[in-house]
Amino acid sequence: MAQLLPIRSATCCCRRAIKFAWSRPSQQRSMVSLQVGPTERLNFPPQLPEQFLSQLPKRMRPGQEKRQIIIHESPPSEWKSCKDPVKNVDQQQMTILDPTGARARLFDPKNPEGAKAGDIILATFKTGEPFSGVAMSIKWRGPHTSVLLRNQLTRVGTEMNIKVFSPLVQSMEVAQKAAKRPRRARLYYLRKPKHDMGSVQKIVDGYLRQRAILTGASPGGAKRKQGGVRGGVRGGARR
Repeated sequence: MAQLLPIRSATCCCRRAIKFAWSRPSQQRSMVSLQVGPTERLNFPPQLPEQFLSQLPKRMRPGQEKRQIIIHESPPSEWKSCKDPVKNVDQQQMTILDPTGARARLFDPKNPEGAKAGDIILATFKTGEPFSGVAMSIKWRGPHTSVLLRNQLTRVGTEMNIKVFSPLVQSMEVAQKAAKRPRRARLYYLRKPKHDMGSVQKIVDGYLRQRAILTGASPGGAKRKQGGVRGGVRGGARR
């Protein structure tokens, strides 16, 4: 039994060697390895018949020179002359919409006497009736500045978002400053019945009377003038 072990181990080693040699891929010599040295490019004959020119690409035909790539100079950068174009456009629009700069100073956040959230603002328009209310929020966006006013008309809460520098807005005035500056920039809690201030028409009427006394004009002069014109037209029609 002890004599069979060396013979058996030798046969196992032979089988492994044969199996390993059989599993290895056969080494094939490619055509690339047969090449010796770089290949020489053969030039076309100088006098090639024209019937063979159609079989050649255009770049290899006689008389065709190598096309040169034209490199153009880069255009001047606009960033050096105008680093912030949006700011320049906003400044141009501000000079057109607010040439005096009074409305910009009124809604300037750095102005301590300017309009703030919680103030009662009166806005008049070129067409339509004026609107007054409590400033719930003011969005400072340059020429796109807007203010959200809230008031009660016939006991119904009404809100209007007004563009401050809109050409349709004739004037905007602060009728009454807030007694205490709120700690919030957006007073959306005024929509709740608990914090709703109600109608501010009495405060605005008092402001108009005081302004009329200081300027020497009657607060309802414009309305009476319109009424007299209408009455005259109607009287002429009746005649």
